[in-house]
Amino acid sequence: MRKLLAFFNSPVTKIALSVLLLLICSRLFFTHFSSDRSDQDQAQDQTQQNSDIEKSSPVPLAIEKDLTADLNSNPATSEPAEQMVVIERTDWKLDQPLRTQHTRLKNRADQGDLQAAYSLAMNLRFCAMAPLDETDLDARLQQAYEYKDNGVAIAEIKERYEFCAGINQQQRDEFYLYLESAAKAGYVPAQEEMATITPELFMKLAGATELERSAYIQKRQDFIQLQLFLLESASQHGSIKALITLSNMHHSQNYGDHGRAKSYAFNLLILELADDNELQSRYSWFVQRRQSELTPEQIEQAQALSEQWLAMIKANGTLYLQ
Repeated sequence: MRKLLAFFNSPVTKIALSVLLLLICSRLFFTHFSSDRSDQDQAQDQTQQNSDIEKSSPVPLAIEKDLTADLNSNPATSEPAEQMVVIERTDWKLDQPLRTQHTRLKNRADQGDLQAAYSLAMNLRFCAMAPLDETDLDARLQQAYEYKDNGVAIAEIKERYEFCAGINQQQRDEFYLYLESAAKAGYVPAQEEMATITPELFMKLAGATELERSAYIQKRQDFIQLQLFLLESASQHGSIKALITLSNMHHSQNYGDHGRAKSYAFNLLILELADDNELQSRYSWFVQRRQSELTPEQIEQAQALSEQWLAMIKANGTLYLQ
């Protein structure tokens, strides 16, 4: 026991114990400090990670839907194109008789070529008024001679007959099917041309002239609504021709409510987009005249409609001049 007490009381032992105690305390302090530091670093890393997730996360679906609804309800919010591209319309008239190109155009149109469908439709429609055979040709020439024609009509009858020879009546009547197909697929020149078909001609081509009265009226009205839909589509892609047709139709007040106000809105668009001095002068006069026919509220609504459509036209980025 005395030896043990002497060992612990010796200077060397005391120094060794002091060093050992110091090492133990340092170790405990270091462990505690490292733990605190690790917790702080982890908290900072999680905060940064959350921040990065917030930055990279997509817009919530509910907000996306709201934005879509806003765009649909307010077309003026569409982003306009920086520069509108002027589109040249297709020169549909063939240089050779139609019979030499008919099969080629028909095959391309049946495969979904919209330009070919439009060209075929226009050439078939051109042939709708041509003599079918030599007997028909002679009868028309005789009629022209009796009217003492100066030669222009006679030359036109002969030219049209030569161009359309070999195309029978059934083929000629198919022009509407190809025109409607191209128009519904979004081909603007075809959409413009659809407006030139009278409801009476459509009913005849559709074989619907003998329908019961209510069915006849409904089918005729459906065709008119299709015309309006296609014209609106063409005008929203920058068709001046479609805008003019819509303006005239709505001015007649036979195509739904607020016809005069809609016509005024389309006139404003024509003034904004047309580069023809004659059109500018004509529709400037129309705008001034219509102002006296509309209330201030109607004018304000028409201006708002015009601005919305102009935004859509610019967003689509195309222009079909008159």
